[in-house]
Amino acid sequence: MRDAHAVLLGLSQDGAAPDRNENNDIYYSIVDNPKAPRLVTRLEVSGAPCRARTTSALQFPEKWATLTMALVDLTRVTAVTAYASVDDMIAETNPIPFDSPDAEQIVLTGAGLYCSSRMSLSGESGASDGMCSDRLDITMADADEKERGRKALAIVADVCKAPAFVKK
Repeated sequence: MRDAHAVLLGLSQDGAAPDRNENNDIYYSIVDNPKAPRLVTRLEVSGAPCRARTTSALQFPEKWATLTMALVDLTRVTAVTAYASVDDMIAETNPIPFDSPDAEQIVLTGAGLYCSSRMSLSGESGASDGMCSDRLDITMADADEKERGRKALAIVADVCKAPAFVKK
């Protein structure tokens, strides 16, 4: 289930393998440029397999990190929409079946699907920015991404029994 969450949250870019232990996975950005920001994300799936928590630290060189804590609940997926291009997704036109071989963009929607809270570790501001999003976008541009995306969606359909995947 952790692999499915990683794909849907965009953590396993290019099939990157995390540092894994029995409770969580750690994903690192791999950047050759020393002036580029670094991102480390901890993914944890606990007793409720359709819910995952992430804790991410984003740090630009010589700056304080920003910490983001998030929760995704895949049982809240009420709609799955697929598009053959980014342009169609942005315009929300020409949707296709999500299992179509032409699907390159998948949009999962549902109330409160992804909620996060962000704060700077600089100590300058104790306020955190909280938000909840009703959608997750999944890019499946090449054959490997399509395979990982379809596998993740099949797992969500089977395990989470989200309303969007329940056959009527």
